[in-house]
Amino acid sequence: MASETAAAQDIQRQFEQAGFTVSAAQPDRLELKKSGFVAHLERHGANWLLSGPPYFLTHGIPCELEDRGYQKFWLSKPENKRFPIRKVDLESLHRFDEEVRYILGATSLYNESLGSTNARTVYDRLTGRPDR
Repeated sequence: MASETAAAQDIQRQFEQAGFTVSAAQPDRLELKKSGFVAHLERHGANWLLSGPPYFLTHGIPCELEDRGYQKFWLSKPENKRFPIRKVDLESLHRFDEEVRYILGATSLYNESLGSTNARTVYDRLTGRPDR
């Protein structure tokens, strides 16, 4: 148990040295904040893994990235309102995600390296086709 606590403190210190604000919500769960973005880490054995895609906090409201096929949007969770994402925010999201993965030593997959992975994808290329 003492080594698990030491490992949690070690990963927390690494993120804090990189400029992240780290809070431990639960014993095996950390919340990372930086530049208006938030990510959650969970311990799986000896490793720390992202529990989902990072999200954006605007005016204290969590917003997840949504792809509608023609444009990306921020979707606010409680109100279900969406607004277009700005290029600056998308670049910041990529940087945040890359920093987290680098500190964790996580493998960067091809589709993740190309850009952002979306929390939601809401489009269907088959809708409205004559054969459907």
